[in-house]
Amino acid sequence: MTPEEKVDSEFWYVLKEIKTNLLRTKSSSPIDYWVYPDVIDATGNSPSTGDEIKILEKLEELGAIKILNPGGIGEYEV
Repeated sequence: MTPEEKVDSEFWYVLKEIKTNLLRTKSSSPIDYWVYPDVIDATGNSPSTGDEIKILEKLEELGAIKILNPGGIGEYEV
């Protein structure tokens, strides 16, 4: 897997988690997004904790999300 493919799959992992949480959250409420210390999913596509935080920050930089409560390792509201 090339570095670009790896990063792409990690971004999709984070975006899928956000979408899942969005579907479970009341419309007027922020989405809770939890970053767990180095948990690997069954597909092996989940990013490391540090990379997951960087992806959230990059998505905010790109205007895709707004982080309301940056929590480091733990809870984010997006």
